[in-house]
Amino acid sequence: MINFFRKIRQQLLDENRFKKYLIYAIGEIVLVVMGILIALQINNWNQNRLNAIHETKILEHLKKELARNNEINEALIFNRLDKKLESLKAAKKFCENEIIIRDTLAFLNTVTYGGVFSGGHSFGERNSYDELINTGTIQLINNDSIKNSIANYYGYLNAVKERAKVHSSRFSNYTSELRPFDTKNPNYISKFDQIEMLQSFNSPEFRKLVDLELSYTYKVRDYIINVRTQGIQTINLIDKKLNNEL
Repeated sequence: MINFFRKIRQQLLDENRFKKYLIYAIGEIVLVVMGILIALQINNWNQNRLNAIHETKILEHLKKELARNNEINEALIFNRLDKKLESLKAAKKFCENEIIIRDTLAFLNTVTYGGVFSGGHSFGERNSYDELINTGTIQLINNDSIKNSIANYYGYLNAVKERAKVHSSRFSNYTSELRPFDTKNPNYISKFDQIEMLQSFNSPEFRKLVDLELSYTYKVRDYIINVRTQGIQTINLIDKKLNNEL
């Protein structure tokens, strides 16, 4: 093809037909430019296609992480929150002499249950998100609403994790120091330990721990509700994007 155009150009020059040659040269330039533009357009289209595929994979990974976080929080916090609060309220009533103990072993096991997730909770993983931030591939998410929702979710996740650490007490450590805990027989407490625990529970130190743990639990309840709500909202946005509704 190149040789063909060269022959035409040479023929025009040989015939001293400069005007026609000039028109021909301009046409040849236009064709070259059009070819370049078409090539660039094809390249851009292909790159956008690859970016869209990568974006879909990113959103799918993030959706799985958010859903997994919600499942973990449901199992480790939501499903145990009411029982934890009941345990701490029972301990508070004991400290304030508002309860009569009829079954010592059952009462002590009820109180010690108040120590679940006492030392803080992560509220979820952020491995997929951190990888996107570190590699810069977060920019492949081209929908600002989704990108902002994801950032808000993980930002809040990190914030509540740090706040929970600040408000957590040593309630669980306190009760564990009064008895050995056997995972194969979690409800067993020796007679001696039962007496010692009742004595320790009737102390100003324990009363303060109960109040601190109650405050911590109420805060965790609020935190986890907000984390779940933000997570569900973000998942819904991702689903709309994956279903081409955004």
